[in-house]
Amino acid sequence: MSKLVVALAGLGTIGTGLARLLAENSVAQERLVLKSVLVRDASKPRPYLPASARLVTNLQDVIGDPEIDVVVELWGGVDAALKLCRSALAAGKHVVTANKNLLAEKGPELFALARENGVTIGFEASVCAGIPIIRVLREALRAERILSVEGIVNGTTNYILTRMSEAHISYDEALKEAQEKGYAEPDPTYDVTGKDAACKAGILASLAFGSFVDSQRIPTRGIATLGAEDVRQAEAMGYRIKLIAAGRRTASGALDVEVAPVLLPHDHPLASVRLEYNAVLVESQGLGRTVYSGKGAGPAPTAVSLLADLLDAADGRALPADDAGFTANPAVLEPPRDQIDRYYVHLCVPDKPGVLAKVAGVLATRDVSLASVLQPEAEPDAQSFIPLILTTHRARRENLDAALTELKKEPWGKQVVLRIQDR
Repeated sequence: MSKLVVALAGLGTIGTGLARLLAENSVAQERLVLKSVLVRDASKPRPYLPASARLVTNLQDVIGDPEIDVVVELWGGVDAALKLCRSALAAGKHVVTANKNLLAEKGPELFALARENGVTIGFEASVCAGIPIIRVLREALRAERILSVEGIVNGTTNYILTRMSEAHISYDEALKEAQEKGYAEPDPTYDVTGKDAACKAGILASLAFGSFVDSQRIPTRGIATLGAEDVRQAEAMGYRIKLIAAGRRTASGALDVEVAPVLLPHDHPLASVRLEYNAVLVESQGLGRTVYSGKGAGPAPTAVSLLADLLDAADGRALPADDAGFTANPAVLEPPRDQIDRYYVHLCVPDKPGVLAKVAGVLATRDVSLASVLQPEAEPDAQSFIPLILTTHRARRENLDAALTELKKEPWGKQVVLRIQDR
């Protein structure tokens, strides 16, 4: 049986991990051969590369080589990676990538190009690294009707929220700790704003529901506005706050997809996922709830998923490019204003009579009913504000947003609004 000839584009942390795995894994040695590695500087020594591998600095040395069967794209970003993948697919070469940003933004184009040229795209490592959730959705559950998929898909934010909950520290303290341990980038914006999770949510929802979900259309909120008080109150109420990427079918046939911090009950399968770990909960018609959990980042887990895609290509098991949801029609997304849920609301208000009556009155005029009110004993902050914590009965999001917009006219402090999920 002939071996699949591989070219690797990028030799950073993930690329190095994959190169080492290709050199050490016995199954990889039987089925694959690494011929070329595309790098910026070919003079730098890389002793861990197998003897078969040659370093090249010109893209054409990879694309123009008829012996190369598959290109592994590990550059990251969109523009350069897009050029590489376009060229590889057009040349009749399979592509394997961990690049969630590329797929979220250019997935339909690339999968259409792969289909036209009779090749495949492997992307197991693009979501949750070593957790085989892509394989589950494309293969194990392909005969199922999936009702919802929700997950903790960003290790940085989950680490921060876990430490805020368990160590009773502030957001800033937890973020600093995450950066010191290497779980957060020096500039954590992409993670803490939810943008990373939104890219992954778009990929998962496209696979789960069979129509393309553009991540840029997904309502997205991050965790940077959360305070220690929010975490404490959630715990006291029997919930934990998690940044959840979620997609579900609605009664109208549309999809409800969002990324946002959510209050989960303590017995929810995702509530106990700690630190940098990821997990995805899939609910389907026949199986009910199934959970997939593990390390969602890092060179070793990512390399394992990349290797699995390469072996699929070598064995002729890679699924066709029109089987990934990216080439289907765009999904119809339900507007966030139509969502009906319970909510946790944290207002920063002046400590004076009449404020609670004002808030309750504005909410009542928008048909938002209060379930509970809590004003924790706290010293006023630098602006002389104190926390006012509210929970609502089930309310239409459009109505709640209108009430909060009205309250923003008052010279008060920040607002934190979180959906409460009861199952």
